[in-house]
Amino acid sequence: MSRRSLRILVLSPGLPLPTWGTGTRIYQLARHLSLRNEVTVLSYVPPSDEAAIAPLSELCHEVRQVPCWPGGSFGRRVWQARWSLSPAPFLARELYSTRMQVAIDAVLADRRFDIVQLESSQMCCFRLRTDAHVVLDEHNIEYEILGRMQQGERSPLRRAHYRLEEFKVRRVESRWWEQVDGVAVPSGREALVVRQRAPGTPTAVVPNGVDLEYFTPSIERPEPDHIVFTGLMTYRPNLDAAQFLVHDILPRLRRLWPGVTLTVVGAGQARDLDLLRQPGVAVTGWVRDVRPYMQRASVLVTPLRIGGGTRLKVIEGLAMAKPMVSTSVGCEGLDVRHGEHLLVADDPDEFARHVARLLANPDLGRRLGEMGRAAAAVAYSWDGATEQLEDLYDRLVHCPPARGFHRMAREGASRVA
Repeated sequence: MSRRSLRILVLSPGLPLPTWGTGTRIYQLARHLSLRNEVTVLSYVPPSDEAAIAPLSELCHEVRQVPCWPGGSFGRRVWQARWSLSPAPFLARELYSTRMQVAIDAVLADRRFDIVQLESSQMCCFRLRTDAHVVLDEHNIEYEILGRMQQGERSPLRRAHYRLEEFKVRRVESRWWEQVDGVAVPSGREALVVRQRAPGTPTAVVPNGVDLEYFTPSIERPEPDHIVFTGLMTYRPNLDAAQFLVHDILPRLRRLWPGVTLTVVGAGQARDLDLLRQPGVAVTGWVRDVRPYMQRASVLVTPLRIGGGTRLKVIEGLAMAKPMVSTSVGCEGLDVRHGEHLLVADDPDEFARHVARLLANPDLGRRLGEMGRAAAAVAYSWDGATEQLEDLYDRLVHCPPARGFHRMAREGASRVA
């Protein structure tokens, strides 16, 4: 039975482009939804990226933009310190702006929507004057990330901040799950958590996917003894992983494999990137296309210790049939197994041994890569993910929309304004 076309409004915290993890998910889902539905995207966009909305505009019915909040890392920390005195979490303030609220009011007044999709719980701070069904695409469980950040933080002041923020976020994030009409999550692990805390809310597993024609195995030989880590270094879990790799894993690996070199790929603050640089370690900063760097790698590494959801970088590595070593957090929620699709280790000594093993045994790497590519083709297509999301929409549009979220969002907006 064919689905009826829906009008969908996607509210995004950043410009949905396939150049960063969250942006890739939003972009690909919006792209595939647009094949059968009328999709409007409203997003924060930095002034430097305004020209980049053109490709998205060709796919969607309309793309509207709001300039980003200009605060840097210092301004962010000032706001975090001020917000520590509030009963509401910083999560409920970080993305709020009057400009975005005005833009949301305007688009909802201009057009009637069947679905309003909030990309991450950080977008739950806005008032929605609409009769549409509200769907929360929960990329991560935010309080879980904060708890992991607290455990891995060395600074007592930051550890205290993360502990307090985790307590606040756990309370409000659970309420948001109860108040929206539906929740989409990237894996069954997150679905179990949401269903336990909000059993009355329809929930769907909408996995991250990969474009198998874009991320494809290379016929070129990789660079010998070369490992690569990719990720947006402005995202704390990725920066922590890069620091763990450079300062803890790499010295151990060099004792096992002295000629190894490393490239860290991804945009970040200049100060943070400079601290990663050392002999034998190249740090690229922002790149337009990560695939050439991934293709040159003998081994891809994903040494994440904190984070949530599922890692697109791992799925993309699987699609490119690359030998990979990951921590258990790095491949969490994915249908992969140690020794079959990749190698998994959390201890830095064991992680280094696994990388050295793959460098010494290219045949093992090829076997893992072939199995990984096959697994990605079966489990991680964007077509399949979009079908799961549309199934959730179908379950919702035949029922009256929940009213609790709209009421709570108005209260939240008045608190942070």
